[in-house]
Amino acid sequence: MKKSVIALIVVAAAAGGGVLFANMQAENAIKQQFEQANQSYRDLAGAGEMPEISLSYGDISANVLTSSYSISGLTVDLGELGTVVTVDLITAQGLKPNGLADKGSMQMVGAKAAPAVLQMLPPHSSAFLQSLALHGDYSYQYQDDGQLLFSQQTRINDEFSLSYNFTLAQMQQFWQYAKDFSALSAEQQQELTSSDAYVEQMMAKLLTGALSNGSIVIENKGFIERTLAMTAEQQQTPDFATVQGLALANIAALPQVPAEMKQSLTDFVSKPEKLTLSFGFSEPLQFAKAQSGELAEHMVSPEAMIKFANITLQAN
Repeated sequence: MKKSVIALIVVAAAAGGGVLFANMQAENAIKQQFEQANQSYRDLAGAGEMPEISLSYGDISANVLTSSYSISGLTVDLGELGTVVTVDLITAQGLKPNGLADKGSMQMVGAKAAPAVLQMLPPHSSAFLQSLALHGDYSYQYQDDGQLLFSQQTRINDEFSLSYNFTLAQMQQFWQYAKDFSALSAEQQQELTSSDAYVEQMMAKLLTGALSNGSIVIENKGFIERTLAMTAEQQQTPDFATVQGLALANIAALPQVPAEMKQSLTDFVSKPEKLTLSFGFSEPLQFAKAQSGELAEHMVSPEAMIKFANITLQAN
């Protein structure tokens, strides 16, 4: 065999071994974070500040080449109750165990109530909750111009979803603070978050930012109707038709709300499929001005707020 071929094999083997080692190190870093979180929960429980919570997992894997991580078989235990929530899978892309990337996403699949919770409920409620699985998708992206884009969707089975998209502006100071915090060790982070200065520092950086635009979307595929049918059967709420009638009456009586917005709400309540609320400021809304009260003139009535934020509402 030629020496050049042997050299290539040696280099490839070394590279492969390096990647495997890096993956193992990343996996160990995540496992260490679980251990530190559980220790923190034990300390808080010992001090009487919260119930005893512990996290465990079935498997953790990492791929440093794609900056992707996954945690399968996650369980949440609560004191003597034992396991109260299980999660089939959590995956993350672009996230760093000991840092903050400018772009990342996370997906959660199959969060469910455990038998310990179900057995505490009446049969109908238990059966209903057992039929539900929660899923989530979250992503963010920080841009060089200081914009920070957030997107999140939470789903219940394939029956219901709530999603939002926000664009923040002038977030340079806040993002740098977040990156500096992420670079600290777990012990340093815990020490900082336990101090009075942490919230003050974080809020000071956040107040330098602004809100540009966004949207909130509700999608329903029979979940609202199914939920009200279950609660009405147990005489906890009126049936769907009654609730629907009450909601329509309340919408008609809303003061200072534009007619087209009332119509969109009426259309959604009459046929609850999809409702989209969008807003966009002509100039980014500065958080510092909102806190100081400088924008009070725009908040004197629902009509003024709707006009100031350019809010629109669309149904189905």
